[in-house]
Amino acid sequence: MPRRSRAAPSDDESSTLPTPSSPNVMNQGRLEIWFEGHEDRIQTFLIEINRKQIILPKVIRMSWLKAENFGNLEQHLKAKKLKTFLELSGKVYPDLVKVFYANLKFSNGVLKSSVKGVEMKITRQRWKDVVGLRQRGVQVRKGETSAVDEFNKVQYFNQCVRNQGEQARNFHVGRLRVEERLLAMVVTKIIMPRGSNHATLNEGDLVVMYCIQNGVMVDWTYTIRDHMM
Repeated sequence: MPRRSRAAPSDDESSTLPTPSSPNVMNQGRLEIWFEGHEDRIQTFLIEINRKQIILPKVIRMSWLKAENFGNLEQHLKAKKLKTFLELSGKVYPDLVKVFYANLKFSNGVLKSSVKGVEMKITRQRWKDVVGLRQRGVQVRKGETSAVDEFNKVQYFNQCVRNQGEQARNFHVGRLRVEERLLAMVVTKIIMPRGSNHATLNEGDLVVMYCIQNGVMVDWTYTIRDHMM
């Protein structure tokens, strides 16, 4: 998640901010500004973080879903208070996103980071104020589905396939009905994005899809925060 940027920089800032299309080129002076001269953080960034690819944010418009006759999915997503989050867009600076994640820590229920000396705290209230995420419901974590007692991944997947009666041997997106396939893309590319293998759904993907389609309330702040860490 939050792979969204703040407002566009002023002219005074532009000399130290990379543009969205700039090549990923590092220099010591820029790194010292980004990390306030902390040499240990700079080395960690260069060795562990900088080589990683940033997943650029995706969006989906509720108006498009309605126009394309996916009104049922539109209503499910709106009912889960996900509209603002799924439609959020803006400029993204990949290098600064990497700095944000390099400095990211979690303490007492709050995500904390800093970029160029600017301290950031993402509290539960901030999630609600900015994107209206629901903060009540089951707490779904990566690789854990026990919070949803009635969920059975094989049974749910078989209910979603195009050819009813065909038993699941793998959880491939291509076997799903069109609406469920689109929902799978929303989950794996926006709600809990990953860089590859969107074609095969894991248990976490399926339980989130199940909750969206079956009226199960989810604590989205908890789920997305857990995915960020």
